Amino acid sequence: MFPQKLQKNEEYDLSLQFFEDLLRHDSDCRLTSEYPLAFDPKNLDYIFVSRTGLETQAGLVSLEREIELSPGQTGRALFIGSVVTAPEHRSKGLQRQLFHAVEEEAEKNGIDFLCLWSNQLEFYEKIGFSLGGLQASWTAEHRFPLSQTKLGRVELVDSGQTDLTEKHFHAFDKKRCRVKRTFEEMQKLWHIPRMRIAFTENAYAIMGKGEDFTKVCHEWAGPAAEVLSCLDVLREKEPELKILSPGVLHDADEAEVVSQFESSSFESRLEYLGLFRVLSSKVNEKGFSPEDLQYPFFIWGLDSI
Repeated sequence: MFPQKLQKNEEYDLSLQFFEDLLRHDSDCRLTSEYPLAFDPKNLDYIFVSRTGLETQAGLVSLEREIELSPGQTGRALFIGSVVTAPEHRSKGLQRQLFHAVEEEAEKNGIDFLCLWSNQLEFYEKIGFSLGGLQASWTAEHRFPLSQTKLGRVELVDSGQTDLTEKHFHAFDKKRCRVKRTFEEMQKLWHIPRMRIAFTENAYAIMGKGEDFTKVCHEWAGPAAEVLSCLDVLREKEPELKILSPGVLHDADEAEVVSQFESSSFESRLEYLGLFRVLSSKVNEKGFSPEDLQYPFFIWGLDSI
């Protein structure tokens, strides 16, 4: 039994069915729609499975991303998700083998660090991952509006009912210290199912993402006044909405939005951004620690896998 990197296009359907059966067997939300960049046949080099014959026993999916770690410094990350093992093959060390294969491939391709999101801290700490980065979550019980300015109409639609515009792409693309996206990549992300998108001409705010981020606004971008109006519309739809923001603010619009949270008596909670494993001497492992945060980047919700 040996962990093997998916090599042939004809194997893609077999492995995809394995992930669907174990992760989405009771859902009509398909992984190819929920994670269109990671579950893309073009990403075969970064889909890893353990298989004997035609039986797939364990697997994970990864996606290479370039990130502006800090102003003027970029790094190459490998995001990891959909880590799953068939119940009858658990406790056999298959995921350790898969992560070893991932690490070898990542080092061969010049990846600087691995990143994932999980509450199974003990397992991931044993294989070299550490909590790092910083984000904030904001909640409020009151329904007072955030926006102090009457703007034009804010549209609220389900994902797939509107296309990404150049202005919305620019609103994200001008952000600092974030994952880099092309317009084509963001267009695919914009159509992930089970999202509600509130938008104006120049700004947007997104709630939900497939099976993830229920009742959470995980991404917003654009001029602060318009972002706040979008958030008000989402809060009208979801009274228990939680809003995520970078733990370190990178521009005036982000600062103005968060300042309005604070002045509107929102409660905030600082949280770790994710789990990281450094592979390259180009980045400093201690730099991911919130106590000495040298890399104040933020991974907005559409980029998580």
